[in-house]
Amino acid sequence: MSAWQRFVSRGGADRVGGWGGAGPGAPSLPAGVLASWERSAASVAPDRLTAPVSDQTPAWAGSPLEFATRDLRPELSALAQDGDLMVALADARGQLLWTAGSARMQRLGRALNFVPGGHWDEQSVGTNALALALRERRAVQVFAAEHYVQAVHDWVCYGAPLRDAQGTLLGVLNLSTVWHQSTPLGLASAQHYAQRIESQLAAGPQVGLRVTLCGSPSVQLGGRALHLTPRQLELLTVLALHPDGLTLDALHAHMYGDAPITASTLKSEVSTLRGLLGGQIASRPYRLSVPVDLDLLRLERRLLAGDVGGALDLFGGPPLPLSESPLLSYWRAYLDGALRRAVCAVRDPALLWQYVARFDDLEVLSLLESVLPAGDPRVGVVRARRAALLAS
Repeated sequence: MSAWQRFVSRGGADRVGGWGGAGPGAPSLPAGVLASWERSAASVAPDRLTAPVSDQTPAWAGSPLEFATRDLRPELSALAQDGDLMVALADARGQLLWTAGSARMQRLGRALNFVPGGHWDEQSVGTNALALALRERRAVQVFAAEHYVQAVHDWVCYGAPLRDAQGTLLGVLNLSTVWHQSTPLGLASAQHYAQRIESQLAAGPQVGLRVTLCGSPSVQLGGRALHLTPRQLELLTVLALHPDGLTLDALHAHMYGDAPITASTLKSEVSTLRGLLGGQIASRPYRLSVPVDLDLLRLERRLLAGDVGGALDLFGGPPLPLSESPLLSYWRAYLDGALRRAVCAVRDPALLWQYVARFDDLEVLSLLESVLPAGDPRVGVVRARRAALLAS
């Protein structure tokens, strides 16, 4: 009987001695794996079939990790194809941000929810290399039945943590394949590519764009203010929201929808904006070749992290309220609705007061009145605001 079978059948390592290997051809069970099994047993069933997955992946477009891997991701994709691998980048909580793989490994990955949005932290799916690399802050291998969940016993996985120049853990790089293709080069490859990503993170961007849209729009390039027309600001934002680039047709659809604007007009507008940005727009596909700090994405990241107060601080008003761009109209409605729901869900009088002090909303005013304690002087103000809105 294998070490894993003895563990799950007897309910813990304290009753299992004299362990052999964890799978065919595997080395002795590492101490870190056993400790991980003990933690996993508290929250994960060993017969779990798939990882939990969120409908929406964490926002990473324009983030330091996304930018640091832009040039490397095509090489990682080619590595996955040539080596029959699955390559993944995950955030510091173990949620997958990006994956690439051979056709076979992508098929196997989808069956396990090893896809963007999938949660591969230890609490969600038990022992695996991605989770262990995050926990132990070092490169690790998890082989076959060293995985806590039986559905992953056909895999071998190699994970390496990713840190910025200050040593902050940003995520993990994971390489996976089937166990009989295990190779000593797997762990070395994960370490090699992780080091390259960390080098890019340490170098940091030489010049960056800072784009603020929620409130009074502003754009800075390398700390220097740029004065853009509304159309140029729309175009810049659409590109910033698609760091992997867009075809001309896709860019046209996001900018104009069905409006009768010609492709040559769009090309001319891209050329003008490229000149204003010092040439920092690539083509085929169209994409910004400079890191971007976009407040829309920072606000979304704060909402996804549960930092409702921080998100509200960033939201000075709907982004580009006059824009008719289909993509920007979507983002305007999406962020406004997401922030409003988040503020209401918290039911914190201070946050609700901060919200209604800036935005007229009858439903939020009613909610605020219901959560304020009796005798609070703000109750009278809230009632007066509601009456004024109803009368208007």
